[in-house]
Amino acid sequence: MLVKNSSLTRTGKGEVVDKDSSFTWYVGTIDEANSFIGLAKVFSRNREIRETLLEIQKRLFKVGAELSHQKLTESDLEWLLKKIGEFENSVKKPNRFIILEKDETTAFLSVARAVVRRAEREAVRLYKEGKVRLLTVEWLNKLSYLLYLMILKEGGEEFEEV
Repeated sequence: MLVKNSSLTRTGKGEVVDKDSSFTWYVGTIDEANSFIGLAKVFSRNREIRETLLEIQKRLFKVGAELSHQKLTESDLEWLLKKIGEFENSVKKPNRFIILEKDETTAFLSVARAVVRRAEREAVRLYKEGKVRLLTVEWLNKLSYLLYLMILKEGGEEFEEV
Protein backbone atom coordinates (compact mmCIF):
# COMPACT_ATOMS: atom_id res chain seq x y z
CA MET A 1 0.00 0.00 0.00
CA LEU A 2 1.33 3.43 -0.96
CA VAL A 3 1.91 6.15 1.59
CA LYS A 4 -0.11 9.14 0.31
CA ASN A 5 1.69 11.77 2.40
CA SER A 6 5.00 12.56 0.67
CA SER A 7 6.64 13.41 4.01
CA LEU A 8 6.19 9.80 5.16
CA THR A 9 7.70 6.51 4.06
CA ARG A 10 7.19 2.84 4.84
CA THR A 11 9.85 0.63 6.47
CA GLY A 12 10.59 -2.96 5.51
CA LYS A 13 8.37 -4.01 8.43
CA GLY A 14 5.52 -1.94 7.03
CA GLU A 15 5.70 0.82 9.63
CA VAL A 16 5.04 4.37 8.42
CA VAL A 17 7.70 6.87 9.54
CA ASP A 18 8.63 10.48 8.81
CA LYS A 19 11.15 10.89 6.01
CA ASP A 20 13.32 12.92 8.36
CA SER A 21 13.28 10.31 11.15
CA SER A 22 16.49 8.85 12.51
CA PHE A 23 15.52 5.64 10.67
CA THR A 24 15.37 7.27 7.24
CA TRP A 25 18.54 9.29 7.84
CA TYR A 26 20.36 6.09 8.76
CA VAL A 27 19.10 4.08 5.79
CA GLY A 28 19.78 6.99 3.43
CA THR A 29 23.33 7.32 4.71
CA ILE A 30 23.94 3.59 4.21
CA ASP A 31 22.60 3.92 0.64
CA GLU A 32 24.90 6.89 0.03
CA ALA A 33 27.92 4.97 1.32
CA ASN A 34 26.99 2.00 -0.86
CA SER A 35 26.81 4.27 -3.91
CA PHE A 36 30.30 5.68 -3.35
CA ILE A 37 31.64 2.18 -2.72
CA GLY A 38 30.10 1.18 -6.05
CA LEU A 39 31.84 4.08 -7.78
CA ALA A 40 35.17 3.10 -6.25
CA LYS A 41 34.58 -0.51 -7.33
CA VAL A 42 33.99 0.53 -10.94
CA PHE A 43 37.15 2.68 -11.05
CA SER A 44 39.50 0.38 -9.12
CA ARG A 45 42.31 -1.25 -11.05
CA ASN A 46 42.88 -3.83 -8.30
CA ARG A 47 40.87 -7.06 -8.60
CA GLU A 48 41.11 -7.84 -4.86
CA ILE A 49 39.74 -4.41 -4.01
CA ARG A 50 36.90 -4.71 -6.56
CA GLU A 51 35.89 -8.13 -5.21
CA THR A 52 36.06 -6.94 -1.60
CA LEU A 53 34.01 -3.84 -2.40
CA LEU A 54 31.33 -6.01 -4.00
CA GLU A 55 31.12 -8.14 -0.84
CA ILE A 56 30.93 -4.97 1.26
CA GLN A 57 28.05 -3.74 -0.89
CA LYS A 58 26.15 -6.98 -0.31
CA ARG A 59 26.63 -6.72 3.44
CA LEU A 60 25.65 -3.05 3.48
CA PHE A 61 22.20 -4.10 2.34
CA LYS A 62 21.96 -6.08 5.60
CA VAL A 63 23.14 -3.02 7.53
CA GLY A 64 20.45 -0.88 5.91
CA ALA A 65 17.82 -3.53 6.56
CA GLU A 66 18.78 -3.86 10.24
CA LEU A 67 15.65 -1.99 11.27
CA SER A 68 13.37 -4.07 9.10
CA HIS A 69 14.24 -7.72 8.53
CA GLN A 70 17.75 -8.79 7.45
CA LYS A 71 20.51 -8.54 10.00
CA LEU A 72 24.27 -8.71 10.09
CA THR A 73 25.68 -11.82 11.69
CA GLU A 74 28.84 -12.56 13.63
CA SER A 75 30.17 -14.21 10.47
CA ASP A 76 29.80 -10.87 8.65
CA LEU A 77 31.96 -9.25 11.33
CA GLU A 78 34.46 -12.14 11.18
CA TRP A 79 34.70 -11.72 7.38
CA LEU A 80 35.37 -8.00 7.81
CA LEU A 81 38.05 -8.61 10.47
CA LYS A 82 39.71 -11.19 8.21
CA LYS A 83 39.79 -8.68 5.34
CA ILE A 84 41.26 -6.04 7.65
CA GLY A 85 44.05 -8.47 8.56
CA GLU A 86 44.74 -9.23 4.90
CA PHE A 87 44.91 -5.58 3.92
CA GLU A 88 46.95 -4.60 7.01
CA ASN A 89 49.56 -7.12 5.92
CA SER A 90 49.68 -5.73 2.38
CA VAL A 91 50.09 -1.99 3.01
CA LYS A 92 52.54 0.29 4.73
CA LYS A 93 50.69 2.51 7.20
CA PRO A 94 51.97 6.09 7.33
CA ASN A 95 53.30 7.66 10.53
CA ARG A 96 51.88 11.08 9.63
CA PHE A 97 48.68 12.54 8.32
CA ILE A 98 48.45 12.17 4.56
CA ILE A 99 46.24 13.37 1.74
CA LEU A 100 44.38 10.19 0.79
CA GLU A 101 42.87 11.29 -2.52
CA LYS A 102 45.31 10.56 -5.38
CA ASP A 103 42.95 9.56 -8.18
CA GLU A 104 39.30 8.75 -8.81
CA THR A 105 39.31 5.47 -6.91
CA THR A 106 41.05 6.75 -3.79
CA ALA A 107 38.80 9.83 -3.83
CA PHE A 108 35.64 7.71 -4.05
CA LEU A 109 36.92 5.41 -1.30
CA SER A 110 37.69 8.45 0.85
CA VAL A 111 34.18 9.84 0.40
CA ALA A 112 32.71 6.38 1.08
CA ARG A 113 34.75 6.21 4.28
CA ALA A 114 33.48 9.62 5.42
CA VAL A 115 29.88 8.58 4.71
CA VAL A 116 30.37 5.28 6.57
CA ARG A 117 31.69 7.24 9.56
CA ARG A 118 28.54 9.38 9.47
CA ALA A 119 26.43 6.21 9.26
CA GLU A 120 28.30 4.87 12.29
CA ARG A 121 27.41 8.01 14.28
CA GLU A 122 23.77 7.62 13.27
CA ALA A 123 23.88 3.92 14.18
CA VAL A 124 25.18 4.84 17.64
CA ARG A 125 22.14 7.09 18.12
CA LEU A 126 19.82 4.26 17.01
CA TYR A 127 21.70 1.81 19.25
CA LYS A 128 21.02 4.10 22.22
CA GLU A 129 17.33 4.05 21.24
CA GLY A 130 17.41 0.24 21.13
CA LYS A 131 16.78 0.09 17.37
CA VAL A 132 20.17 -1.17 16.15
CA ARG A 133 22.40 -3.82 17.65
CA LEU A 134 25.93 -3.11 18.85
CA LEU A 135 27.18 -5.55 16.20
CA THR A 136 26.03 -3.13 13.51
CA VAL A 137 27.87 -0.22 15.13
CA GLU A 138 31.02 -2.35 15.43
CA TRP A 139 30.73 -3.47 11.80
CA LEU A 140 30.47 0.11 10.53
CA ASN A 141 33.44 1.13 12.69
CA LYS A 142 35.60 -1.65 11.27
CA LEU A 143 34.36 -0.94 7.73
CA SER A 144 35.66 2.64 7.86
CA TYR A 145 39.08 1.28 8.86
CA LEU A 146 39.02 -1.29 6.05
CA LEU A 147 38.18 1.46 3.55
CA TYR A 148 41.19 3.42 4.84
CA LEU A 149 43.42 0.39 4.27
CA MET A 150 41.97 -0.04 0.79
CA ILE A 151 42.81 3.59 0.00
CA LEU A 152 46.41 2.91 1.03
CA LYS A 153 46.56 -0.23 -1.12
CA GLU A 154 44.91 1.37 -4.14
CA GLY A 155 47.07 4.49 -3.89
CA GLY A 156 50.40 2.73 -3.61
CA GLU A 157 53.39 3.76 -1.52
CA GLU A 158 53.51 7.51 -2.17
CA PHE A 159 51.01 9.84 -0.50
CA GLU A 160 51.41 13.55 0.14
CA GLU A 161 52.14 14.17 3.80
CA VAL A 162 50.49 17.01 5.68
